[in-house]
Amino acid sequence: MTVLSREDRGALDTAVQAARRVAEAGARNALSVLGICDEKKPPHLTLEQAELRRLLRVELRRLGGVNAEGFEALIRAVAYEQWHRMLFARFLAENDLLFHPTYKVAVTLAECGEIAREENRDLFELAAEYAEWMLPGIFRQDDPLLSIRYAPEDTAGLHSILSGISDLTFLAEDALGWTYQFWQTEKKKEVNVSERKIEGYDLCAVTQLFTEPYMVQFLLENTLGAWWLSLHPESRLRSEWVYYKEQVQHDFSTWPTAINDLRILDPCCGSGHFLVRAFHMLLAMRQELGEDDESAIAAIIGKNLHGLELDPRCIQIATFALALEAWKAGFSPTKSYLPVPNLACTGIPIKAEKEEWLRLAGGDGSLEIELEKYYELFKNADTLGSLIQVDSGETLANAETLKKAFERAIKKEKDAGDPVAAIFGETAHGVMKAVDLLSRKYDCVVTNVPYLSGGKHGSLLKSFCQDNYSDAKNDIATVFLKRCLSLCRRGGKVSAVMPQNWLFLKSYMKFREGLLKQERWDLLARLGEGGFHSSAAAGAFTILLSISHTQAPEGHMLCGLDVSEERSAAAKAGALVDAEMKCVEQKGQLENPDGRIVFEMNTNETLLSTISYCYHGLTSGDMPRMKFCYWEITELMDIWMPYQGTISNHIFFGGNECLLRWEHGNGAIRILPGARRDGLEAWGKQGVLISQMRVLPSTIFKKEAYDNNTAVIVPHNPAHLPAIWCFCSSPEYNTAVRKIDQSLKVTNATLVKVPFDIDHWTKVAEEQYPHGLPEPYSDDPTQWLFHGHPCGSVIWDEETKRLTHGPIRTDATVLHVAIARLLGYRWPAETDPGMELAAEAREWVKRCDALLPFADDDGIAGIPSLRGEGRLVDRLRSLLAAAYGTAWSPEMENKLLRAAGYTKNDGQLKGDLESLLRDGFFASHSQLFHHRPFIWQIWDGRPDGFSVLLNYHKLDRRNLERLIYTYLGGWITQQRSEVAAGNPGSEERLVAALDLKGRLEKILEGEKPYDIFIRWKPIHEQPIGWDPDLNDGIRLNIRPFVEAGVLRSTPKIHWRTDRGKDPVPNASGTMERHNDRHFKIDEKKQARVDWDL
Repeated sequence: MTVLSREDRGALDTAVQAARRVAEAGARNALSVLGICDEKKPPHLTLEQAELRRLLRVELRRLGGVNAEGFEALIRAVAYEQWHRMLFARFLAENDLLFHPTYKVAVTLAECGEIAREENRDLFELAAEYAEWMLPGIFRQDDPLLSIRYAPEDTAGLHSILSGISDLTFLAEDALGWTYQFWQTEKKKEVNVSERKIEGYDLCAVTQLFTEPYMVQFLLENTLGAWWLSLHPESRLRSEWVYYKEQVQHDFSTWPTAINDLRILDPCCGSGHFLVRAFHMLLAMRQELGEDDESAIAAIIGKNLHGLELDPRCIQIATFALALEAWKAGFSPTKSYLPVPNLACTGIPIKAEKEEWLRLAGGDGSLEIELEKYYELFKNADTLGSLIQVDSGETLANAETLKKAFERAIKKEKDAGDPVAAIFGETAHGVMKAVDLLSRKYDCVVTNVPYLSGGKHGSLLKSFCQDNYSDAKNDIATVFLKRCLSLCRRGGKVSAVMPQNWLFLKSYMKFREGLLKQERWDLLARLGEGGFHSSAAAGAFTILLSISHTQAPEGHMLCGLDVSEERSAAAKAGALVDAEMKCVEQKGQLENPDGRIVFEMNTNETLLSTISYCYHGLTSGDMPRMKFCYWEITELMDIWMPYQGTISNHIFFGGNECLLRWEHGNGAIRILPGARRDGLEAWGKQGVLISQMRVLPSTIFKKEAYDNNTAVIVPHNPAHLPAIWCFCSSPEYNTAVRKIDQSLKVTNATLVKVPFDIDHWTKVAEEQYPHGLPEPYSDDPTQWLFHGHPCGSVIWDEETKRLTHGPIRTDATVLHVAIARLLGYRWPAETDPGMELAAEAREWVKRCDALLPFADDDGIAGIPSLRGEGRLVDRLRSLLAAAYGTAWSPEMENKLLRAAGYTKNDGQLKGDLESLLRDGFFASHSQLFHHRPFIWQIWDGRPDGFSVLLNYHKLDRRNLERLIYTYLGGWITQQRSEVAAGNPGSEERLVAALDLKGRLEKILEGEKPYDIFIRWKPIHEQPIGWDPDLNDGIRLNIRPFVEAGVLRSTPKIHWRTDRGKDPVPNASGTMERHNDRHFKIDEKKQARVDWDL
């Protein structure tokens, strides 16, 4: 099996996405020339163009109507057809399968180009004509979408992209499948960013995911391959099927023994990856039986393989992929026609008005009755696709009889010159074929199901799943698993690539229990995260499942593999070959907590849930508004409260960076959509806080609010807290949880449904913490527990099992703390004597008092000497000397510079402390403090120019005026004196300073775009000029300074639209959470006047 290399796959991705952009632009241009959406035909059109316009307008009606929506759909359709005609032609040519229709010899694209030039025709139009007799369903010369002529420059652009793709790409078995996933990339991003509910055309883009070759092989070798080996145990093919697992307990007693009777279906076939691999396996089987290649291939295509798909374009690609493999395998395209593949699109909605649709019956009353049934079944086909059920009481006429009657009626309408008959007749043909395949039963249903959680379902899809698959409704993937089982014969098999969360989430408990009781589980392989190469599958945790549509006998064993620890798709593919097989009794799975699917579980042990409860955290509903970093605020007042969040590693006290806009629970938290006041029962109690992602890191919880990415385990008896902490902070805890739940984010309920040996962990706690768990402390300045001292430290002493003072700190944060103190900032532990804090940390808080005299009076400090205050570097050294005492020295200063990362590649320092303050501090400060810097550096853009560090909390209007007219004004006066004295560089410094003064004055005035915009405040409450409210946060208040370009570096802050919608229109005039808005001063003033009135 030849597949694309990573490099070729990346190049193909780039090419296809570029091709879509060029093709859609070309389609838009060409359709505009034809005046498709104009009421009247443009006068410049020829008769041929006018007829094409008429056909395209019928197509427009079929796609959604003569409106903007229909026009965009037509653009997409034209672009797809034009590009893929070229692409398919090159696939044929590169595989020596493009034949001259008269001479029946293979021709190259170069030879086609010569003929095209002689006939003054387009190369790929000619190539498509040559291919039409081989695949009339794909290369239709009468297709109006392909009759459109692109402008020469648009055609040349597509030719250039196509010719740039490597020749080897067209020889790979998986290349066709990747092309369509890449084609959908931008559409998928657009739909996901929009946050709209998913149905209709969006479903194809969002759920499209190319199945990895190893997944296809694994599932087919353990279904189709297992069936063959049950009939032919000595088959030489056994050695070729590297993923076949002989330990699995199969039962093929209801399967056919003759290969011609075998029926395989992929109901979500996409570009045909499963079907192509099954084709090769079936061909090898038939060759073992002695069949000649042409007969074998014709039988496989005509009898064995079947495919259904929501997206008509995928069906086209799958058809082409199957035909291509058939020809490559030896079926001669010049001697006989390949049987039409049993593929059908289930996603063709009937967009016509009902009366128009029924006209296709041509006056045949019984045909009209049948067409009406089809209309009701398929009017929402673009959302439901293969979920459409035709076997639930529908009395549809015999397919062959209906087809003949319909063809007679369509011919009659076409002869009468009705273009609707031609366009909608194709829809009807497709619908009939889909109904035929949907009404059959199959021996093997194999697929990669679509993934889409219930919260993203549009109203139609949501109600359908609720009404028809209530126990599986939480994801379309589980709905499809049930649908696949209903497409199986009794005893048939479903093999699927699926998300894994339904194996253990409580919301799927009823669904799991039903499958465990009613179906036979044969094989389950856990892939976990990273099973796909594609970035489109980022965050997908997957399984490979094979399940039989029959009740499991007593004692039936489910066989399982787990390769989730492997980090890449390639590693997982390799591990599946020889991974350890674990077999567990299927019936025994019902005894697991919530009926979870677990390869090993000791159900006799006491669960953690018997001695504790786990609470889920609070959801704010609007995080950028409701959750700030604590250093953005100086006083909690009645607005804010500490809000504990996630951590990345086990730590005694962590996740203490943020505040919640709580307002005693009576503010915005009550009205914001999506806000959930969960977990309040844990407030005021002690427990263990678990970050619910990855390895489930834990920290001690001390009574505050906590966010919805965390959960708190609170013991029923507080005396059990040390034992629970020891368990949760050990590797054993994550291992225990992951045995029953492998989802990226584990639910709070699951976190305590693990075995807990209280005697063992109590003994561990007594040994580790004989004096009890430590009281709160932190040496991290991003934590509100931080004591505030630049070099003080508190550590856990493993010998004494107590907290103690540690060695003086020399890490990268020391300079940040010292500079912040110099500019007048104090940490919460210093200003809140009631904060619960370890005695050792409180001692360091007291030592901070000695550093208070070094604090600047207005929070503005010049890096050069300004206002007679002296150079900032000298003041900083004085503070550090006081903090370090006798340990301070030039060597210590250099050590701090190295810790701050202020070094060259060769390890030498980039400069001294002053150069760090000028050039490196602000960017580093922004990064350390989560890109919400509270120390700002204002400069004029020159390395020898004006530059100050200032404390954002003190930068009110008065202090900004002082910055402009006192600090900067004094600098300007100094530069003018130097200009008069003729000092070098003074003129340039004066120009830069005056420019900076003008920029800062614009911020002071606050005219757009140098205004502050707070989306949740009405216009009359928006600040006029520089008048910031600290409760609006650094993100919004810093914008005028970023717009003016006066900061030393730009923090990574965006003002794009935030996720979610507000319950009522906000300051942007919409319910969208826009932040990049500006108001003129006059607008704000008028709003205030209107408000007062």
